[in-house]
Amino acid sequence: MKFDGSFDFSNLEKGANRARTKGLMQAGEHIRQVSAELAPKESGSLAGSADVRMTGDGHLTVVFPGPYARYQEFGVFYRHGRFGAPLRHDNGQSFFLTTAMNTEKDRCIDIMADALKEDL
Repeated sequence: MKFDGSFDFSNLEKGANRARTKGLMQAGEHIRQVSAELAPKESGSLAGSADVRMTGDGHLTVVFPGPYARYQEFGVFYRHGRFGAPLRHDNGQSFFLTTAMNTEKDRCIDIMADALKEDL
């Protein structure tokens, strides 16, 4: 079988780019939700401070702002450059963002695949 003709793939590329952005934002929102559930809670301000952003180079970031978030992420026993007393939290955990990124990677791939299926 022989085909003589041409294909215009520009619409496919545009659709894939839209789907990529949509899928990344949805996956980032999923990571934000899961990590917020895992974050240590005293007043709830840490869990509520997370933000999902697209960077100028097309990457996605999930940000918990401020030094308190870093302190909580990397262990409640580490304070001011030395090991110290833990904070008093009845729920939540250290490495809340790292854990969400590791445990939810397959779900994020599924989210991206669903976005591509929907838009293409």
